[in-house]
Amino acid sequence: MSTPLSPSLELPNVIFLFGLAGVGKNFCGTILARRLGYFFYDLDLDATPAMKQAIEDGRSFTDEIRDEFFKVVCARMSEVKKQNPRIIFAQGAYKERHRAQVRNAHPGVEFVWIDAPDELIVGRLRGRAGQVSSVYASSIRVHFEAPPSGIGLINDSPSEDDVVTRFIEFFDPK
Repeated sequence: MSTPLSPSLELPNVIFLFGLAGVGKNFCGTILARRLGYFFYDLDLDATPAMKQAIEDGRSFTDEIRDEFFKVVCARMSEVKKQNPRIIFAQGAYKERHRAQVRNAHPGVEFVWIDAPDELIVGRLRGRAGQVSSVYASSIRVHFEAPPSGIGLINDSPSEDDVVTRFIEFFDPK
């Protein structure tokens, strides 16, 4: 089933999905890209060696690790945008200052906070092999800074139609 777009609704060209590990950023991004005509890019693919080592060791990222990574993020976004005029990026972006860094480097980017109930997050993380564990995700959760607006998209349904409808309603609340 296809979700009709309002003729007056203009979705942003560059969207950045962010939130805790296990909320479904990639799940939502993949669906939205396919259904709404965007390209999807998972910025976790560009994790630095220091980030990978911290995850492997079960350590939280330091400010230096995050700062280095967000330089990479901004550069990668520039590269990917050159080839894709309508794009959805996904990455945790736990700190507001890094979201601001992305906004400054990429004016017009729209951030969408993806959230989910705790029990779903834990279940999703347990179902992943070789990625961030539920124990590690729980330990780094305290570092996440919710956006000042406190408004996000709740991803608590496996339905593609629900994901698309909630996304559209996020940009076009009636």
